[in-house]
Order: sequence, then structure tokens, then C-alpha cells
Amino acid sequence: MVTLVLLVSACGSGGGGTSGGSSSLSASAYRAHLKTIAKESNTAQHAVEKGFRASSVPQLVTVLTAFGTAEKRIGDEVAALNPPTNAEVANTELAKGQQDTASEIQALLPKIRKMPSAQAAIAYLSKKSTTKGGHEIDQALAKLKQLGYIKSVS
Repeated sequence: MVTLVLLVSACGSGGGGTSGGSSSLSASAYRAHLKTIAKESNTAQHAVEKGFRASSVPQLVTVLTAFGTAEKRIGDEVAALNPPTNAEVANTELAKGQQDTASEIQALLPKIRKMPSAQAAIAYLSKKSTTKGGHEIDQALAKLKQLGYIKSVS
């Protein structure tokens, strides 16, 4: 796999959902929301990883656009949660990381669209270092794991 996985590697165990009221979710309800969103995030990540088999730039752009859209939606879902008090900081950072990842992908698309081939675009993406959004997600997931809200960081 190519290094855009650096853009998305931290996203495999994201979290989110929506809460109905203004009171904090219980720890078990929060864990359940995180588990549901982790599945959505994994699905989006696997799709973008398969996108590295794209044979054309438009195919790659379509895959990246869909991934960015999914990351934005997941970030919004996480932001809408009302987590237990001890998870508030990590939840905010996770939401911001997902949303920043979406923005970072959007910022890459104009350059990707101008690439002469999918292979050139993938090579360009493979040279990108860890992103701000990816770092935020990594930090948030590590904290959520430490707090016992998720089992693993993948």
C-alpha cells in the first residue's frame, strides 16, 4: 500500500455518533458510539486503500473525495457526542482530527487532478508526511485507549 495510508492510518479506530440530550453519555453508551463509528471509519479507510489500485486520476480523485466526505461526516458525528467528562478533551481532539483530515484531503485534490497519471499521483501522495489531522487522531485514540473507551488503536 502507498503512503496515503499515512493520511488515513490513524482513522481506523475513530469514534462518534450523536447524543440526544445535554447530559453526558454513560461510559458504556460512549463506548458503543465509538465502536459504531470505528466500523464506519474502517469501511472508509479500506475503500481509500483499494483506491490505490486506481488506473486513472479521475478514479483516484473520486476515491479521495469520498474518503474526505466520510472523514468530515465522522468528525461531525464525534463532535456531536456529549462524552463522559474524562473523555471530553480526547473526543474534541478526535473530532478535530477527522475534520482536519477531510480538509487536508480537500486541499490535495487540486494538485492530484493535475497529475499526468494515477501512478504519479500515488507517488506524490506517498511522499506526504504525517498530517496534522492524523496526528490529532493518533493522540485522541491513544488517550481514549488509556481511559478504557477503546480496546486498540489501529
